[in-house]
Amino acid sequence: MIILLLLLLCLCALAVVHTYLWYPWWVIRTAERRSREPVGKPATPRTWPPVAVLMAVHNEERVLPRKLETLAAQDYAGTVFYLFGSDQSTDATDRLLEDFAARQPAGRCQILRNSHRRGKPATVNALYEQLPAGVEILILTDASVMLLPDTITELVRPMLDDPAVGVTDARVRHTGIDTGEISHLEDQYIRGEVALKQAESTVFGRFVGPFGGCWGLRADLYTPVPDRFLVDDFFLCLSAYDRGSLGYSSPRACVEEGVGQRLEDEFRRKRRIGAGNWQNLLHFRRMWWPPFRSGFAFAFFSHKVLRWMTPVFLLLGAVCLLALGVVSGNYWGSLAFVLLLTLLCTRVRALRYFVAMNAALLLGMIDYANGIRTNVWQPSHRPNEDGTN
Repeated sequence: MIILLLLLLCLCALAVVHTYLWYPWWVIRTAERRSREPVGKPATPRTWPPVAVLMAVHNEERVLPRKLETLAAQDYAGTVFYLFGSDQSTDATDRLLEDFAARQPAGRCQILRNSHRRGKPATVNALYEQLPAGVEILILTDASVMLLPDTITELVRPMLDDPAVGVTDARVRHTGIDTGEISHLEDQYIRGEVALKQAESTVFGRFVGPFGGCWGLRADLYTPVPDRFLVDDFFLCLSAYDRGSLGYSSPRACVEEGVGQRLEDEFRRKRRIGAGNWQNLLHFRRMWWPPFRSGFAFAFFSHKVLRWMTPVFLLLGAVCLLALGVVSGNYWGSLAFVLLLTLLCTRVRALRYFVAMNAALLLGMIDYANGIRTNVWQPSHRPNEDGTN
């Protein structure tokens, strides 16, 4: 019994170490030895295809003025269409969108208003159905994410350089890092994720899911998101891969977003993402199981599957540890370890953040098991550009 418990404890520890430490280190080191640019030859002369910006919003009056400014300031050489979906907004969101549309050339901006809450995936699906003829590339973005003048250009560029690339991702830079109890930790985590996805696109030709705030997708690869799915960007990305497309996380396509400041906001967001993760994990299970069937299957399993299962590993490891104390008779040793771990969680901010985010994922897993009844969302609180709330 002791050997079995030790074996389970070691397997749980190895799974967590693999997904958080070894796999990111190995992929990034491997990518450093390879070219980061797409394989194909640049189009000469370059003809920039028509693109459409798709954005679903709900009560975003706080960030929308700045967001629309960054969209209007794009230096993209081709034609840009704007398709906005307001999911029954009750603040000034609709008026702000109408003012923006009035300043655009005729036919360039469409606004869809939902008479009742439908959720982001259903709203984006409806926007896609209204796509103007001739649009080749979609830019899917959130209201809280601010584009730089060349963001759209740099998201489109890899698709012109390599026709096999159907998905592109942007690199997020956080603002407002000096305030908030978790801002530094959230920024470190996201920066690590960005570096890992860039490395994955170099090593495997695909990254495991985009930064949902701003990314590119070939229009003919769009697959309608199923009802009640929570994480639409991951579904759309994996659907494109399932059809043979490659992905490229561009270090030159940059966006800015206010970093999360409040633990309760990030907890709620991670819980929602956790439930959506399991929808996608099971929907695309043949893309990661068995994990050694392909390089991308290994990446998917290592980066996402094991990470989403980390709450289970932590719980199972804790049970094994307590059971070892009971079976071996070393009660005081187990109790001392638990007390020490509890003290560290309350005193060490990084460990407290790690435990809280995994608790959110665990609750998301439970939400999924109980059945997803709605996919409507509330915008996350983000600081202003000067760091104020």
